[in-house]
Amino acid sequence: VGLTKKDGSTKTECGIHVDGAERTWDRDLWEEGSSAVKKINTEEEALEVKNSGKASIVTVYAPWCQFSQAMEDALEDYAKSNSDVDVFSFRGDDKREFVTENLNTSSFPTVNVIKPDGTAVKYESEERTPEAFAKFLEETLA
Repeated sequence: VGLTKKDGSTKTECGIHVDGAERTWDRDLWEEGSSAVKKINTEEEALEVKNSGKASIVTVYAPWCQFSQAMEDALEDYAKSNSDVDVFSFRGDDKREFVTENLNTSSFPTVNVIKPDGTAVKYESEERTPEAFAKFLEETLA
């Protein structure tokens, strides 16, 4: 598998339809109880967050995806330093149809700002830093 896109740019997402990859990881990301990133465990919980009327950030990830793994610390740092919105993670590789339909996800990781009206706005940048997440949140909610 090459790590470049057709246009020659660096690939920073894992495909959502990689069968069997979900068995290639040794730990989950943003582990419950030790992370400032709140865990969404079920589709019902994801819909509750999306329809809560409050802005939030929801990252849909796959623990086996190297790009999800690579952004773990940055999202953790953002969640620790941010008091404006809740920051959530939702493992999407075993709920692919749901995350595609409800959370803008066609690859991992997908970072969404959930607006108060429930609209999920996908973060399209490859820059995955606490500062970039803060800027995207501010611009999306403006």
